[in-house]
Amino acid sequence: SVPPALITIMKLAVATLLAGSAAAFAPSTLGGRSATQLDARKPFITGNWKLNPQTRDEAVQLAGDIAASITDASPDADVALFVPYVFLEAAMGAAGDKLMVGAEGVCPEINGAFTGAVSTSMLDSVGVKWALAGHSERRVIFGETDEYINGQCKKLIGQSMAVMLCI
Repeated sequence: SVPPALITIMKLAVATLLAGSAAAFAPSTLGGRSATQLDARKPFITGNWKLNPQTRDEAVQLAGDIAASITDASPDADVALFVPYVFLEAAMGAAGDKLMVGAEGVCPEINGAFTGAVSTSMLDSVGVKWALAGHSERRVIFGETDEYINGQCKKLIGQSMAVMLCI
């Protein structure tokens, strides 16, 4: 159980980051030209497949097509796909090193009686280094709480993995 004070601190930290990020849009002058701090950031483009596609073959085709669309002429950006568990390895194989493939969720427990759950160590064992946490659909449909999502984030970070926290 996460202490309520820690949850409050995390919420305040996120709010502070969000408020501070507004400064990224504030005009500044760099080298005599008007710019924003966003110019210095590398874009990160992601897509969440949700309950799509329906077959492994479709997943391979989609991941392959997306990866093929990334060429030397593409703008410099990191690209990631968050795919259903059953398609993780197939999507990773189809995408190659063109983009990152992550899981659409993770259980904050490593082992135990959690039917249908997938742990960080399971994901890591197949080469997955990213997972979503806090998606609004998971919050609404499955009742995932801030405490549960905090557990997901802490477990991913503790396993030296990355989290895409949806807020």
